[in-house]
Amino acid sequence: MGQPAHTVVDLNADAHSCAAWIARFLEARGVARIYGLQGGHIQPIWDHAARLGIRIVDVRDEGAAVHMAHAHAELTGELGVCTATAGPGVTNCVTGIANAALARVPVLLIGGCTSRPQANLGPLQDIPRVDILRPVTRQARPARVGAA
Repeated sequence: MGQPAHTVVDLNADAHSCAAWIARFLEARGVARIYGLQGGHIQPIWDHAARLGIRIVDVRDEGAAVHMAHAHAELTGELGVCTATAGPGVTNCVTGIANAALARVPVLLIGGCTSRPQANLGPLQDIPRVDILRPVTRQARPARVGAA
């Protein structure tokens, strides 16, 4: 007997998901706002962050999100945080991230990634985002719960 067809299951409610962990990490470090362009790959992070009271500033271009996070860090002395969905969302941030790194401004970009079932099957969202960002960041690495 499964659940009735009308039951809605919130797949973003898992307190042990990577998205929940990221949101708690940001809250613990006093992050008050995140700049980004909404996308399915990062939506769970936004959902968990919003539940914790972190303000989401939805922009119209991922590059703008990075520049806004950069400005936030410059003006407040706090960490600037931005998000981008997988694939082209992340690559649209490269110039802004390079600029922040050259200026030595603390900006954290959280980029989405493709789902495990689609990994290595050639979707645009599965481009090597970490490898692309590594030359223009202090550190670039993937974050996933469980096996990679």
